Amino acid sequence: MRCLYLLAALAFAPVELVAAQYIDHDGHRIHYTTFSSMIIPPDVAALHNIVRSENRIVLNISGIKDDQPISLVVSGDVVNLLNQQYELEFQEVTESEAVYYLASHLALEQDILRFNLLITLNSGESVPINFLRRYD
Repeated sequence: MRCLYLLAALAFAPVELVAAQYIDHDGHRIHYTTFSSMIIPPDVAALHNIVRSENRIVLNISGIKDDQPISLVVSGDVVNLLNQQYELEFQEVTESEAVYYLASHLALEQDILRFNLLITLNSGESVPINFLRRYD
């Protein structure tokens, strides 16, 4: 039940806080977004071992096929302006009507982060997702 609070917090967060995107691939829709860890209620963050801080962002990945949530294998890294590369550690969160993958990372003031993700579908096919986010 507490996990539902995380989804509700994201659903009602201001658009500036949650910039969701998705890609369609072979009948699959893969959603990805980053947001401030501060929008996660403290009890939900504690439940999922997410550090809440003004300088921490959370990356959220989920997949859908035939209007049903699907399990994925998610890996990737993030690269900052100094070209420092950090491997992301994803945690799977499974609910009755959702499966999503969370990773958190430090975002410094006026930072531009490059995310390089590899999503592996149940078929074994891999889908790369690469995007930039600016934090200031």
